[in-house]
Amino acid sequence: MIELRSLRYLLAVAEEGHFTRAAARCFVSQPALSQQIRKLEEALGEVLIDRSVTPVRLTAAGEVVAAHARRVLAELEAMQVALDELQGLQRGSLMVGAVQTVQAYLIPYAVATFTRMYPGIRLQVLELPADEVEAGVLEGRFHLGLSFVPPGSDGLETVPLFEEELVLVVPSDHALAAQRVASLDMLTQIPLALLPATYCTRRLWDRWARAMGVRPKVMLEINAIEGLLHLVRKLRVATILPALTLRLETACGLRAVRLPAPPPRRTVGIVRRRGAYVSRAAQAFEEVLQAWRAKNWNGRAAAA
Repeated sequence: MIELRSLRYLLAVAEEGHFTRAAARCFVSQPALSQQIRKLEEALGEVLIDRSVTPVRLTAAGEVVAAHARRVLAELEAMQVALDELQGLQRGSLMVGAVQTVQAYLIPYAVATFTRMYPGIRLQVLELPADEVEAGVLEGRFHLGLSFVPPGSDGLETVPLFEEELVLVVPSDHALAAQRVASLDMLTQIPLALLPATYCTRRLWDRWARAMGVRPKVMLEINAIEGLLHLVRKLRVATILPALTLRLETACGLRAVRLPAPPPRRTVGIVRRRGAYVSRAAQAFEEVLQAWRAKNWNGRAAAA
């Protein structure tokens, strides 16, 4: 007999690559988790985890079981959501995946507003790269995602919210702070502190720079927007970020300088699994996002 907790433990080990971290994530002891996975392997007659490597990884059989386990657990979650719907928005849970830049300036408002309106809903928001947000939505781990449009998978549908424009961010006393638009020569000469290439913001900037013939001087990389803004102030350097990040409290004392036309832009939107049931909680969260858009975007719609 296969127990649901064994499937959850298997997925935790697959995602963490480590038995101890998986046990901590599942709030059980490491021996208890290992024992349950051994029982699952015995029940199926297959070795599911290759323990000879670090980090541990799924075997071919383990990959098959994990794929089915994700679908089974997603269906059970959908069943629980449907039952919670009978109680209105008085109870239940909502899992949201969000890309980092959106997490910085939009999610704090959305979370505060949603939890104030629906205190009975347990809301969890995870900050992840765009491809992981999309994967989480496809696998049913997230009820919805906030990412970039269009998505990379045909299995997703989207609702465009707004368009982001990348800008040069500098301290208010920087030599370029008074400029309205930075020149290509300036962008080649000044030192930059940037997000790593694992982030869509950085990849969008890199593609634009190559297309414009700019060879930037990257002096450092850091994978946190607020930390990046702090370094821009302390080191008197520049960075490239969406213009909306200047609304953060940590952006006080910084200025935006536009990039030469055509500047790098992208559309941010809500991402859902195509054809999936949209719970009332997910609908309510989307309404909060649309309210933020209406308040902050002055009626300018993102391109569909």
